[in-house]
Amino acid sequence: MKPHVLIVDDDEDILELLQYNLEKEGFKVKALAKSREALRVAREFDPDLIILDIMMDHPNGIELCRELRSLNRFVNTYIFFLTAVSEDYFQNAALNTGGDDFIDKMMGLRSLTFKVNSVLKHRFVIRRGISDLQVGEVALHRKSSAVNVRGRDIMLNKHEFELLFFFAQNSGRLVSCNNLLRLVWGTDQGIVESTAEQYIDSVNDKVGITLIEKKQGYQFRFTGRTL
Repeated sequence: MKPHVLIVDDDEDILELLQYNLEKEGFKVKALAKSREALRVAREFDPDLIILDIMMDHPNGIELCRELRSLNRFVNTYIFFLTAVSEDYFQNAALNTGGDDFIDKMMGLRSLTFKVNSVLKHRFVIRRGISDLQVGEVALHRKSSAVNVRGRDIMLNKHEFELLFFFAQNSGRLVSCNNLLRLVWGTDQGIVESTAEQYIDSVNDKVGITLIEKKQGYQFRFTGRTL
């Protein structure tokens, strides 16, 4: 069966473009311009992933995300926010309400399409709304941007933390550097492969062990080894 994607956005041009691109990728898509109909449509359509705009008439995207997450059937459904507002307040509100990722429209729809493919077809995990994560003896705490290894807290900057968090969620999976740029930063523009590798080296240096190892061909993976 084709994965189902529900899009809710009051900009009908965006809706049409998104629906065309995602259907071209092989998804079954329902596009909705009226957010007040979203809960009913979601129950009927049973989406695997939901894309919400934030700035809509009542209910807006954040309110709608909260309502969806209150229903058991949508607790684990992917919810991505696509919006033109990029202030930290809106990003934090979207993720704290239960959103899994926040994608700036300025980054382009190509980035969104890539991420939808990554989670629904290739089974990568992108759950930025999770506050804490434990993988073996490695614990990550989003509120403080800290990683704890065997009782020792190491502070990371925002980019380092998001990088390590993504790798920990996808423990053991090989990720190419080019894909890493788009999965973590949402773009392959403006951040070169060497910069991504520098962040990886910085994480390993701060932690004092190789949590993210480099393989041949600019590929990386989380090992979680603490010995």
